[in-house]
Amino acid sequence: MSKSIIERGLELANSGAYRRVEEIEREVSFEGYLNASQYFAAPSFRKQLRGLMQSARISRGA
Repeated sequence: MSKSIIERGLELANSGAYRRVEEIEREVSFEGYLNASQYFAAPSFRKQLRGLMQSARISRGA
């Protein structure tokens, strides 16, 4: 894993493939990132992820 958990979360949110923060949290945990719940519990990080997911869906026309 060359990316930090935050970088990976942002990347996944920006992919447009996820609709909920919990889905991204599950994915990064599955990929082997430890303590994902600690990072994903931060309100500011969750808000940033939601914004990216929404923008990605709009740009993909979903």
